[in-house]
Amino acid sequence: MHIRILGASACIGQPGQTTCFQIGGDTLIDCGTGCASLAEEELLAVRRVLLSHGHIDHCGLLPLLADAHACRQGPGIEVYGLAETLDALRQNLFNGKLWPDYTQTPSSDRPWVKLVPVEVGDAVPLVEGMATALPAQHSVPALGWLVEGPWRAMAFSGDSGPCPAFWHWVCGVPSLTDVICEVTYSDEHLQEAMRQGYMTPSLLAPLLADLPPNAHLWLSHGDPGCRDALIEQMLRQAPPGLHVARLKEGALIEL
Repeated sequence: MHIRILGASACIGQPGQTTCFQIGGDTLIDCGTGCASLAEEELLAVRRVLLSHGHIDHCGLLPLLADAHACRQGPGIEVYGLAETLDALRQNLFNGKLWPDYTQTPSSDRPWVKLVPVEVGDAVPLVEGMATALPAQHSVPALGWLVEGPWRAMAFSGDSGPCPAFWHWVCGVPSLTDVICEVTYSDEHLQEAMRQGYMTPSLLAPLLADLPPNAHLWLSHGDPGCRDALIEQMLRQAPPGLHVARLKEGALIEL
């Protein structure tokens, strides 16, 4: 099973699309603007979306993905997220005012979007593995996700400030090889990061000590004005042996 990075930025503007990871061919983690890079047949192959939270850079293309299925008679999609996140989608995206409400059942068919609530610890079966909802601490209710493939596992923090429960969970996964972690700001913006529920290198570094040897840490969601500084700071503060790199669109993670 492979994970293809379609978007990993905090904002749009080349280079950069907002968060969206493709798992195999039928699952997305988040549905930011990176989803728009998929071809028609790839859009119609998407059957489920695992949401981290309801901010627009992580879910904004859900209505257009649903529209692609509706216009081409695709199979439709299931969207998994916290109950609070799904309520926000109903109120602000799927409300029939800005776009058709694809969560409602057409006259002769099922809805194109099914909203499926999950809680921390719930597992979602995938074709070649399993995705488990993990705790996160953000400015709105949020999740991380653990994706376990046939041989390896990848964890995604979602947008989150320090969340010891997330790190305790993922550090106990024997097959863990990769962690994608939001680090939006450099340490010069520590107070802003704490106010918004984001990471900086100095907030993240103490949480990394128990990661498995030779794990890969991928930094995502970097603010454009901080990208170079935060990667330099993270490289200095990370535990020895930990591979640290910026997550980029087009990257592949094999599980």
